[in-house]
Amino acid sequence: MVSVLIIGQPNVGKTSFLLNFARYLGLEEVKFMIKQPAGFISTRTYTLDQAYDTLISDDPHKTDNIHSIKLNLPVGKHNKVIRLVDSCGLSDEGDINIKNRKAMAQTLQELIESEIILHMIDLSQFQSDFHLGVIDQEIYSFLFNKAGYKVLANKVDLDFGFKKLSKLNKVVDKRLVIPISALYQEGFTKVKSFLLENV
Repeated sequence: MVSVLIIGQPNVGKTSFLLNFARYLGLEEVKFMIKQPAGFISTRTYTLDQAYDTLISDDPHKTDNIHSIKLNLPVGKHNKVIRLVDSCGLSDEGDINIKNRKAMAQTLQELIESEIILHMIDLSQFQSDFHLGVIDQEIYSFLFNKAGYKVLANKVDLDFGFKKLSKLNKVVDKRLVIPISALYQEGFTKVKSFLLENV
């Protein structure tokens, strides 16, 4: 099964994207496989509404373990199966606790092992000084030549979305960018097409 990792800074919309992409594909319930720091896998099943209430927060590092779900991508009369992976936000702040450091280490391990990487950037956090933040720049520099890499420019639905998208396209290869709204499922058809091309 192909692993598709959603990666980025804290609070850019990774979990929201995962849940709404599952809903876009017709699911109303998701079974999470949760990789615990001790190494074992636990499972937890939610309705999507329960998952929104439980897993999404304005507080950073709400996702503190690797969470993944199995998804079927319909193509003709068949399905392609992926493991869609939600990860801990990567941060360069100095006061991160041990639990979150371990979660970020898990994320980096998934980064090495995953065949497809969806790098989410929150357009509302993208500054106008024409460069990426340190973490996003490191991810981009490491992955921009990888065949299964895309930048998901999130929150294109907001008033400033397309203005900031044009600025983002000046600092990254715009051929790698898919504008999305994780909340309103905008751009999900393009994401699905990219996944089907690379699975």
